[in-house]
Amino acid sequence: MTRLDERPVTRPRPRRRGRLRRWVLGVFAVLVAALLFGAYAWQPAEADFRSPYLAKMGSRYADTPIARFHYIQAGSGSPLILISPGGTSVIGWKEQVGVLAKDHTVYVVDLPGQGYTQVKDPDFGYDLDAMTTAIGSFMDTIGVKKAGLAGNSWSGGWALAFAQRHPDRVGKLALLDATGLDLPGTWLWESLKVPVIGEVAVKLSSGRSMARSTAEAMMVNKKLITEELLDEWWAPSTFATNIRATVLLERRLDWSTTESALPSTKTPTLVLWGKQDTVQPVERAQRFADLLPNDQTYILDGCGHAPQLDCPAPVNRHLQTFFAN
Repeated sequence: MTRLDERPVTRPRPRRRGRLRRWVLGVFAVLVAALLFGAYAWQPAEADFRSPYLAKMGSRYADTPIARFHYIQAGSGSPLILISPGGTSVIGWKEQVGVLAKDHTVYVVDLPGQGYTQVKDPDFGYDLDAMTTAIGSFMDTIGVKKAGLAGNSWSGGWALAFAQRHPDRVGKLALLDATGLDLPGTWLWESLKVPVIGEVAVKLSSGRSMARSTAEAMMVNKKLITEELLDEWWAPSTFATNIRATVLLERRLDWSTTESALPSTKTPTLVLWGKQDTVQPVERAQRFADLLPNDQTYILDGCGHAPQLDCPAPVNRHLQTFFAN
């Protein structure tokens, strides 16, 4: 007999729990599918852009089995090769070409995965072996046996690795806020090493608005970030081969080899570093200075990660003096 003040016990309905589980699994499957599609199927539209800078400077191409290297050339005298900063193009040295061309034959080159260079080798490795081989291949094709080298960020690390492996081919070396130390990057760059996440992140960052955000984060002197510079900076970052290269380079570049070889790197080296660098902290300049046996190191106040664009006057002065002889 049931008492009137008792209430029936309510038990969860298995059917409702099953629906919730299926809904959660369905949402998760959709998210995974979206990430995989973004990483491996979707491709941002490539910029339809005609570079005014290259129209003025005149693009040149050097064909090798590795790549069809894009470069510009100016001046006459002893050869000086400026390697396009990682993730951009020859525009990265626009403030230096005219100044250095007064005393040198200046070459500014896009390495594979950068700027307007077209990779031919389907098995190109995008590691230090591949990038240093590419530098040598370019030099051979333009007929330069020995040159001064300069690089900023990634390209500084590539130039350093080339000088360590081929000291007879590098007279002097300039490193501007360069990689080359066996230290972690920012959380954003480290995230590119994660499969799927890295591919999606690079593609999403290829928009013009992101180019502006990147430039503003890297440079102290914001007034130098013109619409013209942004267009030149952004357009090559939309190329499918360059997007893929950015991910592979971040995962494959092993800077432990360059750091361990620093004490035996005899090439005269100029180290320039922006004091306000938000990508490679300024303390890393001192680490280079401590390990390199033949260096001149200068910290540039009021400059960020790309000092050649951010603070061209002091950078030009240092480069002219260093490469003068």
